[in-house]
Amino acid sequence: GPKRSIVVEEIIKSSNSKIILIGEHSVVYGQPAIALPIRNVKTTVKIQPTNGDIQIKSRYFNGSLKDIHSNLLGIKNLIKQTLNELNRPNTNLLITIDSDVPAERGMGSSASTAVALVRALYAYFEHPLTRTTLLKTVDISEKIIHGKPSGLDSATASANNPIWFKKDGTIKPLPINVDAYLIISDSGIKGKTSEAVEIVKNKLRFDSDSRLLIEKLGELTSQTATVLRQNDVSTLGKILTEAHTNLRQLGVSHPAVEKLIKIANDSGALGSKLTGGGLGGCVISLAPNLPVAEKISQQLTAGGATATWIEKL
Repeated sequence: GPKRSIVVEEIIKSSNSKIILIGEHSVVYGQPAIALPIRNVKTTVKIQPTNGDIQIKSRYFNGSLKDIHSNLLGIKNLIKQTLNELNRPNTNLLITIDSDVPAERGMGSSASTAVALVRALYAYFEHPLTRTTLLKTVDISEKIIHGKPSGLDSATASANNPIWFKKDGTIKPLPINVDAYLIISDSGIKGKTSEAVEIVKNKLRFDSDSRLLIEKLGELTSQTATVLRQNDVSTLGKILTEAHTNLRQLGVSHPAVEKLIKIANDSGALGSKLTGGGLGGCVISLAPNLPVAEKISQQLTAGGATATWIEKL
């Protein structure tokens, strides 16, 4: 492509975080799940010219990219590979990564960072970027971080719609027409996904009723796709609550999660559930309007949530 005529002073690009709306755990057994892009919780990457080595500024690391610690290897490789694709040297960039996305909360923080980084590098070098290239490039760092990523986090971090996905690799956007608010609250306890997956696996081995819970979660997910299209907010609330009951029976809830759910529902939420792996992590609650959402958020904070976010659906 054309070489850059003038040096852009700076370029800023961002990406969403994500939550799983419904279908966690049952998705492992071939049932569908639905993820939502969360625009209020995002990662922003700013690129400016500098001299010498690539410099990184972030909450996890400040300094020269070549000195970055090993747990950020995914980011290092992603930057190198992207510059390689763009035919650019590994120099003269100051990259500032600013993320609101909490780590290890099932909100896709690594994918969110990767999507914003690739978008910013392409924009800085005035190179067009297709969604296919974006997702293929982001997969580089996700593979390093997650071994075998499903592709869900990066698909949702770069999406404007809910995403319907299955373990077989199906990932498709879902139509949404819902006038309501989602409150995400952090229990302050790190979710333990692999441990939770193991609990469910053992339950299924020794208890035939658990299979029914998995199938029920699949049905509730399909119903959710329908109510998202029809703006049926009260039914959506009931579905979320029922999904949580099933997840609790599968053994993946936590006292801190149960406490937040009770507070939210007592404060006017239409329904609440855990989101992500469970055994801690975050809770999502549905509110019919912003005043109720703000009241729920205040009550959750007073009741011990370490952070809350409100997202308009």
